Amino acid sequence: MEFSKLKNLMDKFVSEYNTPGVDVIVYKNHEMLFRYFTGFSDIENNKKMNGDELYLIFSMTKMITCTCALQLLEQGKFLLSDPVSKYLPEFEKMKISSDELDIENAAKITTGASVGESIKTSDDGYAKNQITIKNLFTMGAGLDYDLRSESIKKSLAEGKISTRELVSAIAQKPLGFEPGTRYRYSLCHDVLGALIEIWSGKKLGDYMKENLFDPLGMKNTFFGVPKDEERLSKMAARYTYDKDRKPQRNELECVYNLSNEYQSGGAGLTSSCEDYALFLDALACGGVGKTGNKILSSATIELMGTNHLNEKQYEDFQSLQFGYGYGLGVRTHTDKAISGSLSPLGEFGWDGAAGAFSMVDPKNNLSLTYFQHIHGWDKRLQREMKNALYACLD
Repeated sequence: MEFSKLKNLMDKFVSEYNTPGVDVIVYKNHEMLFRYFTGFSDIENNKKMNGDELYLIFSMTKMITCTCALQLLEQGKFLLSDPVSKYLPEFEKMKISSDELDIENAAKITTGASVGESIKTSDDGYAKNQITIKNLFTMGAGLDYDLRSESIKKSLAEGKISTRELVSAIAQKPLGFEPGTRYRYSLCHDVLGALIEIWSGKKLGDYMKENLFDPLGMKNTFFGVPKDEERLSKMAARYTYDKDRKPQRNELECVYNLSNEYQSGGAGLTSSCEDYALFLDALACGGVGKTGNKILSSATIELMGTNHLNEKQYEDFQSLQFGYGYGLGVRTHTDKAISGSLSPLGEFGWDGAAGAFSMVDPKNNLSLTYFQHIHGWDKRLQREMKNALYACLD
C-alpha cells in the first residue's frame, strides 16, 4: 500500500484550503499504516506541527460517550426502549414547543426560536410519547442545542452547574417535536452522559478513564482545557475562517465549558490524534484495542453502526450527510449511489466543530483519524479524504 494520494491531499488542505495544521493516522488490524502531520499548530508563533498536539474535539466526544453507554447496555443497566424518565424523572411529562422546526440549523447554538417546518402538537401541548434511551442515542428526542436557554442561564446564575444539574435545566425547555418522529442534532448525548453517571455511580470523566481511556492506553484524553503547564503547552491554537477563508485566531472560550463541574458528553473532551486513533482502532477490530483489552463486543459495535432512523428521520439527516443514516451516535454509510463514497456500506464515524473527523470500517478492520483546529471547515473535504484513503489501499 502506498499513501501518496492521502499525503498529497493533506498538503493540499494546508496549501490551498488554508488549514493551519493537519494530523492524520490510518490503522488496520492494530497496525499504524500511515501517519502524517504538516502545517502549524500555532501560526503566530511559527510553531510547526509535531504530532504531539492536543485539541478540543467538540462533537467527536459523542462517539466516546455513546461507546461508554453501550458498555453499560451490555451490563444490563438499561434497555434502549426504556423511557428516560425511569432514570431522570424530570423528563416524564415534556411540553412540545409551538415554534417552527429548523432541522438544518439545529446544531447552531441558539437563543431564540428557529424557523422552518411547523410542528404538530398534542391537544394539551404535552408530548404523547415518552423520550426513550434510543431517542437520545439517535437524536430523536426533540431536544435542541440551545445552551443559552433561560433555564440553563438560571442554573448557571445560581452557582457551579454539574452535569446532572444541567440536564435538569435541559428538561425544562419544551421539545421541538414528538419524540421518535424526527431527527435533530441536539444536546441528547449530554443527557446520555448524565445517565452514564446514574448507571455507573461515577462522574462521567472518571467512568471514561477507568473503562475506556486506561484500557486503551489513551493518556491524553480528558474533559476541559488542561490545567498543567506541560499539557497546556501542547494545545494547538484554535482558528476560525474569516470571510476570505483565511484563518483568524479564535481566543473565545469553548462554549461547552459552562462550569468546572459540568462534563459535556456531547462536546467536552480534549484529546490527541494518537489517542483518538487508538479508540477508533478498537471499534474497527471487534472492540479489542491495540493493548489487547476489550471495550465492546462485536455485536454491540454492529448495533452501533446500524442505521436506526425511520423514513422521515432519514430524510432529515440527508441535509447533513448524503447517503448516510444515523446509528447509535454515529453516521453510517447506507447508499453508495447517493454518497459517492469509496468506503463500504456500514462504514461509520463522526466529526467535530473544529474539523476533526473519524472513520471506522469494521469490515476491513480499518480506521482513519483526522485532527485539525479550525472552525468553518468544508465537509466536502471529508469525502475527499475517505476516497483518497480507499484509493491507497490496493
